[in-house]
Amino acid sequence: MATASSDFGRRGFVLKPLHMIGIAIIVLAIVLGYYGLTSALRPYTTSVAEAISSGRGVQLAGYLVPGEQGRYDANNNFTFQMQDNTGKIVQVVYPKVKPANFEQAISIVAIGHYDSAKNVFQAEDMLVKCPSKYQEQLDQSEG
Repeated sequence: MATASSDFGRRGFVLKPLHMIGIAIIVLAIVLGYYGLTSALRPYTTSVAEAISSGRGVQLAGYLVPGEQGRYDANNNFTFQMQDNTGKIVQVVYPKVKPANFEQAISIVAIGHYDSAKNVFQAEDMLVKCPSKYQEQLDQSEG
């Protein structure tokens, strides 16, 4: 009888090689997902000083410097000066074509990072907020 009761004893959990591979894949997916998500998230800031000091990618909101039209540099990058609410100005380098209605922009959001070696904000993408045609209609109806 002693032999029969030991057969019904609790079996220890055996970690098979297939289980270890599955656990390793899950851990790898979690780690890669975490780093992918943190690099994709770009904080939103309206301060040039904060964009400079952050050292990572940000969405920098600001305004076109009055009288600024922008120009293309020797590398065919569109460059212009943008200022924040405090009046601090930063040079922005945008490697794409100048957005439509750029001169009429009431605000600009440059998405990228500050390059301290070149002292410019390297924009990978840009959002330009222009006056709305609906705002003009609203102003006319109020007058």
